[in-house]
Amino acid sequence: MLLLFLFSPFLGALNLFKLKDEKTLTFFGTLFFGLLGSIFIYVEGTDGHTHLKNAENYYLDMTFIDFFQKSYEILTFNSTEIVSDIYLHIISFISASLFQTPELIHFFTGLVLGYFFSKSILLVLKNNIITKKSLPLIGLIILFLLIKSIGALNSIRMWTAMWVFFYGTFSYATTKEKKYLFVILLSVFVHFSYSIILLPVICAYLLQKRKNILVGLYVLSFFTTTSFSVFQSYIPKSELLEQKQKFTVIDSADKAKLFKQVSSEKNKAKADMNFYKASGETSYLNYSIVGLSFLLIFIFLKKNTDSSLTFLVAVGLGLYSFSNFVAFSPALQGRTKMIAATFLLAAAIHLQFVLKNYRIGTKTLCFINIGFIAFLISSIPMVLFQLSDILQNFSFFVFLLPQFSWLLGDGDYSIRGVIGLLID
Repeated sequence: MLLLFLFSPFLGALNLFKLKDEKTLTFFGTLFFGLLGSIFIYVEGTDGHTHLKNAENYYLDMTFIDFFQKSYEILTFNSTEIVSDIYLHIISFISASLFQTPELIHFFTGLVLGYFFSKSILLVLKNNIITKKSLPLIGLIILFLLIKSIGALNSIRMWTAMWVFFYGTFSYATTKEKKYLFVILLSVFVHFSYSIILLPVICAYLLQKRKNILVGLYVLSFFTTTSFSVFQSYIPKSELLEQKQKFTVIDSADKAKLFKQVSSEKNKAKADMNFYKASGETSYLNYSIVGLSFLLIFIFLKKNTDSSLTFLVAVGLGLYSFSNFVAFSPALQGRTKMIAATFLLAAAIHLQFVLKNYRIGTKTLCFINIGFIAFLISSIPMVLFQLSDILQNFSFFVFLLPQFSWLLGDGDYSIRGVIGLLID
């Protein structure tokens, strides 16, 4: 199996779910993402390219003294240059300073992302990896495997932290083992915004048995707006946080006007994009996931729902409600919606596994499955959007001999690039 992955990561990945042992699955899942990180294509203007340039410009000659001094600044929220999260700081230092190979940032990121993504997948699928699955369930699993998984390598921090956070919270909810609290804390070190995202999750966890309140808040959030001033007094004062607030929060009429102008320019740019790039993610988060949430609420409100389903739906609703309340920060709102979508999609998969345990009539069961199919069809633009990113950001040598990608360096070919050459 190891030789197969080194020969063709793609073929190795196709054989992953034939494995039954959890440790073996986790090992090869981690290896697969590490290999993907090693053949990452740096496209100018993307987050991945920016992180590479920062590693090249600031870390190649960084000493241990500089590293620890910068670490102290980050941990005390006084770092306003280069990076502001300790995770990226450590990875950049190891890659660029210790190994003198800045491109290794995505290899190490791949290993971390791959580990927590693999553990999260196993947590959701549990002992059902090789069991027979319905078409809606297969579709839901494919969607879960695609969204913010491989493509998460580009941003390095945000979505890696999401999988750390998902694994930590869901594991704690199902086992109550305190070690998973440290996993949750780790997500904050990967991306500091999870210290904020943790708050609605705690509220949802405490209210998960008060289902009517959660659902009521969820519905209310679509018709309620709040201003930044409501939260401002609770935010600690620091140069870093003030700088982040400056660029991410609409807290004045001038900023609202500027944001409207930027949004208008983005909408004009979308006119020249493919439909799935222009609206795939937006329609998925604003319409598909909302539709799925009400389908899940139908089961969630029943008295006999199992604890895993209750937790996943409760957190998904809590996070989505929070995202509606923080519309004054479009960046935080969009990211929180995506995290909420991950919990709700996991809930849908879990529900498919346990649906037979609920006393549901044939007509109702048919209605639920039609709802899942409608959700999957509406999510096709999002799938195409994720696939387009994968085709652009990874080497063609993922299919065969990734070692050639390492040798070619900047002269490497993306999957999309090779397809373009073949078509022409």
